[in-house]
Amino acid sequence: MKKKITSLILLFFLIISCNKETKHLVNNIGKTIFYEIEFQDKDNNKDIYRQSYHFLPSQKNLIPVIKNNGELIVYLQEINGISKIAIKDKQLVNTENLTRNHDLKRVIAFPVSVGTEWETEDVTTIQLKMGFDRIYNTDLPVKLNNKIISTNENILVNGNKVSDCIEISSYGETSFIPGPPLDKIKIEIISKTWYSKELGVVRYEREEKSDSATTGNIYYNKTLLID
Repeated sequence: MKKKITSLILLFFLIISCNKETKHLVNNIGKTIFYEIEFQDKDNNKDIYRQSYHFLPSQKNLIPVIKNNGELIVYLQEINGISKIAIKDKQLVNTENLTRNHDLKRVIAFPVSVGTEWETEDVTTIQLKMGFDRIYNTDLPVKLNNKIISTNENILVNGNKVSDCIEISSYGETSFIPGPPLDKIKIEIISKTWYSKELGVVRYEREEKSDSATTGNIYYNKTLLID
């Protein structure tokens, strides 16, 4: 389930200047960055682990990244923002398909200013648990409403102060009916992302909340490891 979490990962290939122009950060090609992940399930069990992302050579406005689990991700920069699209097994990197899916896969929209809003597609990762042996992934499609709420936040990351971060707030909700004896269950997704103009995504927090004890709440926190 953790592998399916649509997370917002580091956009090291960006430099966002004071006049809001965006450029590729080419000197990150060949570099590997690391995150610490904290996941808490509905029973308050916590799991802490690390993820790595290796940046491959860029091609025009495309930058491929390989995760430590072998998953390939492609970042596409267009005039209205930057999208993150996962490449499925044996799927070729088709520019037309990437462009077609760009708008609903944007991790950040332009202009980078307070009040900029956009909509993206996501999927719930919360599980339905009925007893000890009946566990189901919800995998429900949901639309997230994203908004830039600040461009000058100062936060602490592993004891390091990171200044002038861009803060993005996201919210979405959906519901489903699992069947008798359960009634309709509502699920909310609430997340926040902090971007540094020099470091990219430095922190991502996500909570999935439900109104049923069979699904409960889950929490996911992703933090960049800074030397």
